[in-house]
Amino acid sequence: MTQLLFASVADDDTGASDLAGMLAEQGLRVILAIDLPTEEKLKSWARNHEAVIIATATRAIQPEEARSRTREAVRLLASLKPRQIQFKYCSTFDSTVHGNIGPSIDAALEESGETFTVAIPALPVNGRTTYNGYHFVHHELLSDSPMRDHPLNPMRNPNLVTHLGQQTRRKVGLADYKAVNAGPEALQSRLRELKTAGVEIAVLDCLDNTHLLTICESIAGIRLITGSSSPGIGLPAVWRRLGWWRPETSATENAEGRSEAGCLFVAGSCSVATRGQNRWLRNQGVEYFEIDPRQLLEGHPSEQEAVASKIAAELGQGSGVLITTSSEPADIERTQRWAAEAGRSPQQIGLEIARALACFCRRILARQQPAGLILAGGETSSAMCRELQFGALRVGANIEPGVPLCRALEGFPIPVVLKSGNFGSEDFYGRAERAIRGGRSRNYTGHNG
Repeated sequence: MTQLLFASVADDDTGASDLAGMLAEQGLRVILAIDLPTEEKLKSWARNHEAVIIATATRAIQPEEARSRTREAVRLLASLKPRQIQFKYCSTFDSTVHGNIGPSIDAALEESGETFTVAIPALPVNGRTTYNGYHFVHHELLSDSPMRDHPLNPMRNPNLVTHLGQQTRRKVGLADYKAVNAGPEALQSRLRELKTAGVEIAVLDCLDNTHLLTICESIAGIRLITGSSSPGIGLPAVWRRLGWWRPETSATENAEGRSEAGCLFVAGSCSVATRGQNRWLRNQGVEYFEIDPRQLLEGHPSEQEAVASKIAAELGQGSGVLITTSSEPADIERTQRWAAEAGRSPQQIGLEIARALACFCRRILARQQPAGLILAGGETSSAMCRELQFGALRVGANIEPGVPLCRALEGFPIPVVLKSGNFGSEDFYGRAERAIRGGRSRNYTGHNG
């Protein structure tokens, strides 16, 4: 049996896919499990793979439930005896004052029996950097970036040392860029100093890929780490040098589709990046359906059945279809006011919308399986993967950094792309469809609906 090098608990499905894609790009064979499988099933999926990731969908739920799910996922992964375990969260540190990153790190430390870990939120390849503990998105402070107005987890404090310190009773410290700049030995020395001083979670500065490689050299021996997908870029080279892993030339499997049906694009994300990608796809002439969240939650089943049938027919004729929820700032504010009047928080209504959208899409796939499914948004992806009972995804090569092409192992065994709302170039959807079709382009001739 292949030695399991790396295991990770991710707080949402797009984040899990992001990390999985980074590892697969380096040549590792990667399985992404959806939710908490049985120990037997996880072992079966993990066989002959070097990395296993469990997506727990804990980012927007209550902190205590997040702790419980994270702890169980760490227990499951520890049973596989990996060399290293990571708790993975987004490179924009999506979280509130109360969690869920801090409570989940606490759970991972408790279950693993470790007393010290590092936090590496930076992902330079996608413009996320950390300087003196302050986090930046494309050279803007996190609190000045579009994440400031995230509908579920608005990020108003860019100082991740103090922000994380509000979420946990553990002492949080900083290994700043000077220690990272000085090289692996200096950084390891700084981490030992922090641990001696009682720090249990050390946030690491990281400004570029050179820093990232230094960090990976320094943390390879730490059993439990936390952070973004960035370790998936640098750690494999360390494992090769240490003789822990020898890459195989055909490790990454082909996940492309062969169907002549159209691709289904489903965007629940409200991010600036996804809204731009939606506009790009609509400008290609793709049939699109914009659904008001309130109608999605309260609409009559027969009306939804009729729309689902229409979309299935379009897919069957080979046309791509885009489904979005109303996502402009005014739409979001109106939906949240409506939810508040009913006593529901932004987090609650966000999850309800994602689940309702997933149920609607299941009606479509029951009629017509698309050539591939491209999902934009963490909550949307999490709800969809569970509603469609994918079980696990076999991970292929990246389409763009952090967004690989995958194939579902159960439920609907089709090519799947899970895209974080903030990720991807403007024409990402076109790139994703070409990857699904093995490099072939599809000329869109539909009209906007």
